[in-house]
Amino acid sequence: MTEIFGPGWGNYAIRGIIETSLPEQVSLWPATSGWWVLLGLFICGGLYWVWTRWQHYRRNRYRREAQESLNSLEAQYQSGDQESLRKLAPLLRATALAATGHRSELASVKGDRWQQALHDLAPKLPALPVSQLEALAYQPLTQSNLNPDALFTQLRNWIAAHELRDD
Repeated sequence: MTEIFGPGWGNYAIRGIIETSLPEQVSLWPATSGWWVLLGLFICGGLYWVWTRWQHYRRNRYRREAQESLNSLEAQYQSGDQESLRKLAPLLRATALAATGHRSELASVKGDRWQQALHDLAPKLPALPVSQLEALAYQPLTQSNLNPDALFTQLRNWIAAHELRDD
């Protein structure tokens, strides 16, 4: 084998240097039990957070369904179906019953007590026009002095903002 570079080639100052070996790689696994405890607490906290988010999501399923129904009724109304306004009061009652879970308390409530019960569930919002909603179910729709667009907005806000009694 022939030498590519002759004996006089290169840096003469580094000819006798012995290279050092590299140290062992540092392990990424925790070395003490305290880190394992901290990792366990972090995992438990994450699982608890996921569990509470899941429970919140499941608890508000009725709210998402009510919003979808309201959007559907509004689309029907916008397409010219006046009869869709008659379904607003039953939708509101079904949503309130699902929110409270106390069917025996709210199923027979009417008039001012019903309006107060709805306001108690969403105290930060103005009171809903319950008498007008109930009148929509029976009176001719051509005689209604109600602004349906404002009513849809009020109902959408109530569905989104009302509070559950158990919270």
